[in-house]
Amino acid sequence: MLTLEALLAWTVLSIGLVLLPGPDTLLVAGHAARRGLKAGMAAIGGIQLGGLFYMALCGFGFLSVLNAVPGVFMAVKVAGAIYLAWLGIAMLRGAIRPAPTASDVLRLGGSPFTQGFFSTVLNPKVAIFFLAALPQFVGTGPDAPWQGMLLIAIVYGLGFFWCALLAALATHAGRKAAQSSAMRWFEGAMGAGFLGLAGRLALARNV
Repeated sequence: MLTLEALLAWTVLSIGLVLLPGPDTLLVAGHAARRGLKAGMAAIGGIQLGGLFYMALCGFGFLSVLNAVPGVFMAVKVAGAIYLAWLGIAMLRGAIRPAPTASDVLRLGGSPFTQGFFSTVLNPKVAIFFLAALPQFVGTGPDAPWQGMLLIAIVYGLGFFWCALLAALATHAGRKAAQSSAMRWFEGAMGAGFLGLAGRLALARNV
């Protein structure tokens, strides 16, 4: 049974996880800055759907498969690294093109919603984090899957508010930078960030 102390501890841990820069924050900021608040919120919607995916894995007990079967972890890891690298290269290419074509950069990997979903689902480090952390809070009893789903929901609930704030700030900044070279520098930095995340994911090991 979850205690109030455990919920508070998990909430603090979740805040740290949410604030840690990753694919989610890069996608939301990138779409909002380039295409406006609506695109940023669409990316958030995809991320939230990815959270529901992990809740389902936890509820049905499939989350541990990622850790128990090395081949599954490797396949998801490679797919995720390739996808993030693809987005990063697309952004870098867009950063060196003339401004009229740069707005199409973030469309290359699909819609904002699609990118948000796949960047979440294809990141096995998220699943490994839940797999490592959840048992310390919910134990292994019959109610553990449902309690785990609740804790995952807390993570993505906090993430929604943080990403929504980020989207609003990025939209405001994007409007000011839209007619200047600052946006191209921003896209270049975003592309480099995605390539860095892809490399880190490619080098990640199962636990």
